[in-house]
Amino acid sequence: MNRRSLGIVAIVLVVLMAIVATAGLDSLPRQLRQSVAAAGTHLNSDRAAFDQNRQAINRALREDPGLFGSKAGEWGQRLDNDRAGLDSAAAELATLQQLGKTNHRTDTGKVASEISRFDSLRATPVSDAAAVRVEVEKWQGWKRELPQRLEAMRASHDGLAGFDLDAATATARKAMTDWPAKREDLQGRLTALKNEKAESEQLWSSTAQLRAAAQSGKTEGFDYPAFFAGSDRLDAAGKQLKGDANSLNAMAGQLYTSWDKILVDAGEDRGSYREKFRVVRTKFPDATLANGQTGSEEKWQPVDRAEYRQAERTMGMTVERKPAGKYDSEAEHSVQPPAYAYIAPPGQRNSYGSWNNGVWHWLPEYLILSQMLHNSRPTVITSGDFDAYQSARRRGEVFYGRNDEYRPHWSPGSGSSSSSTGWYKEKTKTFGSSEYGGSKYQSKGGFSGSKYGSRGGSFSRGLGRSLGRGGRR
Repeated sequence: MNRRSLGIVAIVLVVLMAIVATAGLDSLPRQLRQSVAAAGTHLNSDRAAFDQNRQAINRALREDPGLFGSKAGEWGQRLDNDRAGLDSAAAELATLQQLGKTNHRTDTGKVASEISRFDSLRATPVSDAAAVRVEVEKWQGWKRELPQRLEAMRASHDGLAGFDLDAATATARKAMTDWPAKREDLQGRLTALKNEKAESEQLWSSTAQLRAAAQSGKTEGFDYPAFFAGSDRLDAAGKQLKGDANSLNAMAGQLYTSWDKILVDAGEDRGSYREKFRVVRTKFPDATLANGQTGSEEKWQPVDRAEYRQAERTMGMTVERKPAGKYDSEAEHSVQPPAYAYIAPPGQRNSYGSWNNGVWHWLPEYLILSQMLHNSRPTVITSGDFDAYQSARRRGEVFYGRNDEYRPHWSPGSGSSSSSTGWYKEKTKTFGSSEYGGSKYQSKGGFSGSKYGSRGGSFSRGLGRSLGRGGRR
C-alpha cells in the first residue's frame, strides 16, 4: 500500500471515530446517564429528610427524657447507624459519578448494579429514621392521652377476665369425647390456652402500681415505657387468646371431615404446567360417621415439571386423603384407586358398608360418595379386588386394578384429558342440602408451623387403625 492509500485509510478512520463519538455509540444508555446525573440530587434530598427527622427526635428526647427512658439510647443508636448508611451511600455515589464521567458502554452492567446498590444504601436510613420519629410521636401522644390509655388497658383486662374459654372451645371439647385418640392432644392444647389466660392475669397484677399512679395523676418519675409495654402486651394477649381458641376449634373441626384429593386433568402451556384436582369432602356431625353431607370441588393449580410428569401414573387416582378422626396435617400422601380406602377387609363391615357374596355394598347414605369418588370408573369391588389392593400396598406398589382398569390413559404432551375453560375455574357440586364448596366446611388447611401444629403421627402408619370409637376401620 502506497503512501497515498495509507493517508486515505487514516482519514477514513478519523472520520469513523468522529462518527462514533458524536453518535454516542460508545456511551452509556441515556437512561443510565440520567440516573447517574440525578443520584447526587437524590442523596442531598435524603440527607435533608434524615436531618429533619433526627432533629425532631433529638428535640423530643431532650424535652422529656423521663418519657422515653431506655428507649432513648436504642433510638440514638439506630440514628447513628442510619447516618453511617448515608455516608456509605455517599462513597458509592463517588464511584458511580466516576463511571458516569468515563461514560463507556462496556460499563453498562456495572453502572446499573452500582445504581441499585446506591439506591438501597440511601433508602434504608431515611425510612428507618422516619419510623423512629413515628414511634417517638406515638409515645408523646400516649402521654397526652394517659387517662384514655389507662381505660383501654382496663378494657383489655376485663375482656380477658370475662372471656369464657370453655364456651369458646366448645368444638374442641366435643371432639375430646368424640375422638378418644385425640383426647390427650386436644387437652394439652386447651391447657396451653388456660395458661395463656393465667399469664395475662399475672401481667395485669404486675402493672398495679403503675396503674394506680396513672389513676391519681402522680406521674413524676412515672415509668412510661413499662406502662406502655404492659398495656401493649395485655392488648395483644387478649387478641392472641381469642385467635388461638378459634384456631383450636378449627383444628378440632377437621376431625369431623374426611376428604379425598383426586387428580382428574393436567395440561401444559408454553412451559407452564397445571393439574386439576377434585376434592371430595364429607362433613359429619359426630364420630358415628352417620348423616354426613358430601360435596366436591374441582380446581386447577400450577405444578412444576416433575409433578406434571408424575401425572402419567396418577391420573384418575387418589393422590392424597384424610379420614375423619385425623387432622389435615395427618393426611396420607399415597397413590391409590378411589374409594378403596373406605372399604373394610373382606368378611368385615364398617360405617360405610359391608360385604355380601364377595361384593362390597355401600350403605345408601354413602352411594353419592362412592359415585363422586369413582367418577365413571368401575364401581363394583370384589373381595378379590380388595385382596389384590392390600397385597400391592404391602409391596409398596401402586394398585391399578387386577385388570389395569385404573391404569391412566394419559401421557405428558398428549394434551388435556378433559375439556376445561381455565386454569383456576372452580366447579362446585351440591347434593341435597349440602353446598360444600366455598362453605364454612371447606378445608382451611393444617396448622403446621404454628403452636397448633399437629403432634399426631402419620396416617400412613396404619390404614387399619380406628377412625374413632368402637374400633372402626
